[in-house]
Amino acid sequence: MQVVSINEPELTFIELFRIALSAETLAARLAAIRLVKHEVIAARLQTLARNPGPSWTRDPSNEDLVDWVALTAAERDEAIYELSRVFRVYEEQNERRLNVAEHAGKLLYLSILDGKREGVQTPAGILYQVTAAGKAHGIRGAKDKDVVRKSWGTYRGIVHLGMAMDLCEDRKAPLEAVLPLAEKIRRLLSETCPKGTQQPYVPCEEQISFVYRSNIYGPRFQNRGLPYGLGD
Repeated sequence: MQVVSINEPELTFIELFRIALSAETLAARLAAIRLVKHEVIAARLQTLARNPGPSWTRDPSNEDLVDWVALTAAERDEAIYELSRVFRVYEEQNERRLNVAEHAGKLLYLSILDGKREGVQTPAGILYQVTAAGKAHGIRGAKDKDVVRKSWGTYRGIVHLGMAMDLCEDRKAPLEAVLPLAEKIRRLLSETCPKGTQQPYVPCEEQISFVYRSNIYGPRFQNRGLPYGLGD
């Protein structure tokens, strides 16, 4: 299982992290997550430039930060360009598939909470339910069971983040509640098996765990011995 840390500024960009997860492989997702972290740093630098303004660059206590900004500017620019490509693929190809997988995840989550622990690919299981609803409502990407099965297989290791975001929005919960709920859902999916089986709904090794950590990295005034760059 991969673990990704999220700090305060990054948490406000959580929707971009969800889009990064729409990449189809673990390696591509981790690469896209790093691109989002570059985007967050660029936004943070823009904030510093506006308030208190450019005067901070002349403060001797910020000399290390000024040097770091100059040395890493090209890397950030390249990352932001690459991130735009991730967004385009998401909008053109992967958004609907991720939505379908997250919906299947929600049905699984409710089935577990209700004590039903229904199967995924059984004749009346979760994927059948998703497909039936897709046909009834004419939802593209959810009307064919094979397509639904492929979407679930591709994204089952990361659906917990988008599920938590939707549930927190429905409950009007604060942004800070997203990651703890995502972790709760992740653990539930990886530790619970359908009735009559010994295989969990989602293998732990396919998952990405998002862990909240305080602002231990990122651009800041004065050098407190902490990294300016990306957290892992």
